[in-house]
Amino acid sequence: MIENIVSSDIVIKTKNPENLKKLLELEIKRKKYKRSDSKICIDKNNFLKIEIQANDLIAYKATVNNYINLLELISKVYEVEL
Repeated sequence: MIENIVSSDIVIKTKNPENLKKLLELEIKRKKYKRSDSKICIDKNNFLKIEIQANDLIAYKATVNNYINLLELISKVYEVEL
């Protein structure tokens, strides 16, 4: 029924988007998914934007959950509010 999930965005407002982007990119490079792809950028309003493209719902869910887990881990380890 579903061919592809073309795009989905997660937008995060943070005090230091450059640092958070670096941390997320480091962690994402460690675990690569075959059926999904993501891109992290900083938009003109200084928000961190994560763009996710996936082939199916399971790949989409795994990618989103991975980002949620990483953001939770970063907030706990660095004791920052995201």
